[in-house]
Amino acid sequence: NTLEDLWLAIDGIVYDVTPFMDDHPGGGEIMLSAANKDGTDDFEDVGHSPHARELLKKFKVGVFEGEFGDEAPLTKKKKGGRDDVSIGGNAILGMVLPILVLLCAIMAYYMGMQR
Repeated sequence: NTLEDLWLAIDGIVYDVTPFMDDHPGGGEIMLSAANKDGTDDFEDVGHSPHARELLKKFKVGVFEGEFGDEAPLTKKKKGGRDDVSIGGNAILGMVLPILVLLCAIMAYYMGMQR
């Protein structure tokens, strides 16, 4: 649940995306916003490319078997890995950031029309 150890659940599949944190185009912090919940909507709302979807497959570590919540356990199967790992994060950044970008774009458009 940190930049050094982040697991995400997307479409019922658990991914250890820790190795990708530094390479993610949106930065590692945005990925933290999808932790400790079903990250499917966050992943889909961004509109990831087919290449990103293919890349995600290499980080698969198991299947999510549980419920999300403050202390929801994450059951996964990883060869030689850990069991009963929980995930966490802040979803507000993931919701607010795209809205702010959209509002800035709209404001820039209207300011440009006034000139």
